[in-house]
Amino acid sequence: MSDTGWISPGTMADDDTVGTVAWNNPDNAKASDDSYATTTPPGQGTKLYTHYLKATNFSFSIPSGATIDGILVELEVVDDSFYNSAFESKTYIVKADGSYGTTNKATTDQLLPTTEAYISFGASDELWGETWTSANINDSDFGVGISVVYSDDENTADIKADHIRIKVYYTEGGATSAPFPMFFRP
Repeated sequence: MSDTGWISPGTMADDDTVGTVAWNNPDNAKASDDSYATTTPPGQGTKLYTHYLKATNFSFSIPSGATIDGILVELEVVDDSFYNSAFESKTYIVKADGSYGTTNKATTDQLLPTTEAYISFGASDELWGETWTSANINDSDFGVGISVVYSDDENTADIKADHIRIKVYYTEGGATSAPFPMFFRP
């Protein structure tokens, strides 16, 4: 099995398909450089969900004919709030046609870290409930959308996303060789 190594997105966006709280400066999540995409709830109500922080255009170049074995996504994030009450909410793969997949990889019960760290979604053998070809993964629309939820109505501080990255595991397709010919003596 091979892997692509960690690849960063070329395109970031605040996608309001879900949630009510926007991400500010989504482009800041393209690299691990302490420049952050942030979201701040208005401090009212409970269970406030963010929009998707959507990452696409990863410029993968998986060889044609390869079998996709798994997809691992990581989000470098910190809950910079006083109450530490933000959770993973929704983490969906973005398919080659730009639509979201059907499998949520967020645990929905894991608090975000209070010191900056990567959290992982998927695995080397996890296909996110989808069937993939190398062309699907290499497509510029392939990516991930991540949303978090604030569970405390007093929470008014930032969630800071520093980086999103993806590693894809695959097995290269190989031509099968014909068996050695058998020669017979008369």
